[in-house]
Amino acid sequence: MINKLLIVTCTQAKTDKEFEQKPIFLSLKKQYESNTDISFHLFKDNKRGLGLCYNEILKDPKHLDKIVLFVHDDVVLEDLFLYEKLINSPYSITGLAGTKSFNKKADKMAWHLASNGREDFVGEVAHSKDNQKWTTVFGPTQSRALIVDGLFIACKIKDLVDKELYFDEQFEWHHYDMSFCLRANEKRVTVGVLPIKALHYGLGDSMLTSEWEESNKKFKEIYSN
Repeated sequence: MINKLLIVTCTQAKTDKEFEQKPIFLSLKKQYESNTDISFHLFKDNKRGLGLCYNEILKDPKHLDKIVLFVHDDVVLEDLFLYEKLINSPYSITGLAGTKSFNKKADKMAWHLASNGREDFVGEVAHSKDNQKWTTVFGPTQSRALIVDGLFIACKIKDLVDKELYFDEQFEWHHYDMSFCLRANEKRVTVGVLPIKALHYGLGDSMLTSEWEESNKKFKEIYSN
C-alpha cells in the first residue's frame, strides 16, 4: 500500500535563502511540513537535465513504495487534499493538464500543438503573471490522457519500475515530459489528469528559445517516425 509522497524539485537557486523565494518553497512551508507522510527532495543549484535528475529518484530502491511528484519550482501547490488525491489516484502517472492524442506530423512538438485537436485536451492549470491570475480550462479535469505537461508529474514509482519506464535522458529541459508519456503508453502504464489546485507562476513560453527549437528537432527525429 502506498502512503508516502515524495515531492521533488530541481532549481537553479544556489543557496537556501534564494530557494526560499521560490513559489514551491512557500507552498511546502505553509501547507505540507506538518504531514510526516510527505517528504521533499531538492536538486539545488541544478545544471543537470531534468530527465537525469528524475531518473536518479526513480532508480533509488528506497523510494519504491512512494508516489513521487516531480514539480517545477515556480509552482505553488495550493490543494489542501494534494496528498489524498495523489495517493488515491487511479493513474500510475498523474498530471494537471494534457492531451489524449499525438500528431506525429506536427511542426511544433508541444503537447497542446501536437494534439489532433482541442477536443482531446484535458485538465486545467491556474497561472499568475504580472500580478494577474487566471485559470486555463483545457477540458475534463479527471480523464485518461496520452501526454501530460511536465510542470507537474506524479508517479507511482513501483508501477514505473515494474515496466522499466524511465525518462529519456537525451531531453534535458524540454520534451522530457512528452517522451516520457509516449514511452508510458508503449509500456501500458496509465496516464491521466486530476483536478488539483496549483498555481503556475509563468506562461510556459520557453518555445521562443533556440534551446527549445534544438530539442524540438531532436524529438521529431526520434519520436515522429
